[in-house]
Amino acid sequence: MSKIYDIAILGSGPGGYVAAIRAAALGLSVCLIEKGALGGVCLNEGCIPTKTLLRSAHLFQEIKHAAALGIKVDNIVFDFDVLMQRKKKVVDQLKKGILYLLKKRGVAIINGFGRITDLNTIDVQSEKIRFEKCIIAVGSEPSDLPGINFDEKAGILSSGHMLQLKNIPKSLLIVGGGVIGCEFADIFNSLGCEVTMIELTDQILPKEDAEIARSLERELQKQGIKIFTKTKAARINKLTVGGFDVVTEDGKKINREKILLCVGRVPNRQDCGLDEAGIKHNNGTIEVSESMQTNIKNFYAVGDVLGKTYLAHAASREGIVAVENITGTPSRINYDHVPRCVYTDPEVASVGISEAAARQRNIKIKVAKFPLAASGRAVVENKAQGMVKLISDSEDNIIGAALCSSIASELIHELCVAMESGIKSAQFSEIVHAHPTLSESIMEAAQVLHSKAIHIL
Repeated sequence: MSKIYDIAILGSGPGGYVAAIRAAALGLSVCLIEKGALGGVCLNEGCIPTKTLLRSAHLFQEIKHAAALGIKVDNIVFDFDVLMQRKKKVVDQLKKGILYLLKKRGVAIINGFGRITDLNTIDVQSEKIRFEKCIIAVGSEPSDLPGINFDEKAGILSSGHMLQLKNIPKSLLIVGGGVIGCEFADIFNSLGCEVTMIELTDQILPKEDAEIARSLERELQKQGIKIFTKTKAARINKLTVGGFDVVTEDGKKINREKILLCVGRVPNRQDCGLDEAGIKHNNGTIEVSESMQTNIKNFYAVGDVLGKTYLAHAASREGIVAVENITGTPSRINYDHVPRCVYTDPEVASVGISEAAARQRNIKIKVAKFPLAASGRAVVENKAQGMVKLISDSEDNIIGAALCSSIASELIHELCVAMESGIKSAQFSEIVHAHPTLSESIMEAAQVLHSKAIHIL
């Protein structure tokens, strides 16, 4: 008789592998089933490779503009092959680290596509995997557009395709101004590609605070990226000489060598047997309780298949929540305290609700803004673009925050901790911050909420 695992996990992305490590640490027998590369999209085609390229692109730009800081560098060039080799090296190193942890914890790693065939069985090719509980963490994939499909050979690319390019295209049209679109625009513009971005809504980063999004848009435009909001691609014409003519609904014609479609992500469309198990879902988006449990009591789901945040760190927390609930420890995730980050230059980071969302809910709020131009550290670093924005409710709880600044992805966690701990904005305003630091700007924004501003009027 084959082994029956305490937990079988479908998918080894940040939700799946973290759940596997946590479950094994709690003494459960665990198998992790993965049809592709260990680490999922985040490690192989998302978070890690894009941030690796962004690091190189930003350093290249800093050196190019170092004359403003009194440093002159002539004839600076980059080697795209070396950049891509480093990206692979970083991914491989982190993958080896995850594999080491899984093996040390005794997790069985099974390669192949897993499909649920009954309430206690997953078929992986010809092998039947038996389990008591199952965590579904099969992730997501890029969404295309009606009538405009991915075609790598022709040059209509997904984010995954972009990370496999052999050369920098001369010109690029990015359809979609969300997080992925903004980050790729920054990378390839920094490396000399002529980048145009179109976004259907009236702002880039449609899910973020409008003022913060406009602040980033201005900076990207200063860097040479052409951005058109309230613009929809109506037709794409492949040219015989190579490249495309893209016609927008309002009549613009944009000629570019390659097109990146990044209009969102959808749960993986490859059937993993949800219907056979009777698991409620909407085109692959699985419904779960706060404990990550589906309508079928021994099945749990985490990560992008929930259709909630499409964030790696949220998936990891959801994986831990699922395992801890399986083992009898009540555990939850507070989505209002999960940070969102965009790794452009400057960065954007936020947590909680936006000003517009708060007003739509008729929440009585106070809003404070502190410009980076008033930050000593930001001026010293020649990074004085952007702002900090805080939102408090009538009881002085911090309910939302948004930053456009250098290292915003690091700074935002001060506010995550404050919100999770219930620290009032008045208390936060009295926490002494070192000078000069960028984090002072958050303290100063909290002071603005209480009419105690020092460095702005």
